[in-house]
Amino acid sequence: MRPRDILAANLRALMATRSDLNTLPKITARSGVSNGTLDRIRRAVVATRVDELEPLGKVFGLPAWEMLRPLGQSPLSPLALQLAARLDRQAGDQAAHTAAYAAATAAIDAQAAKAKAAAAAAPAAPRARAVPKPVV
Repeated sequence: MRPRDILAANLRALMATRSDLNTLPKITARSGVSNGTLDRIRRAVVATRVDELEPLGKVFGLPAWEMLRPLGQSPLSPLALQLAARLDRQAGDQAAHTAAYAAATAAIDAQAAKAKAAAAAAPAAPRARAVPKPVV
């Protein structure tokens, strides 16, 4: 997969999880990246410059390189992204945001792992067998 395809998929996924950044004009207002450029990035029709990638990542609270990590390899879940949006609005500084986000992501990941382990350990329900009726 080309980096521009990964970036486009990540941008669409991030937009879907953030109501405060779910449109291109909202992202433009916060990042300074033009609406037209964002549209071309979202459609994967343009290679993005680092000068555009950095402010775009910052808007979503991510380092620029995270925007180029394939979704399947990213530890970010939609729930973690929503939590990050809340932390962005409440954290007084970047250090507080980073620490709270890391703790929240670890808690979310631990809960998901616990649920997955519980589902794997649960015994399968026995299948009911049909009992033939006696012929009279």
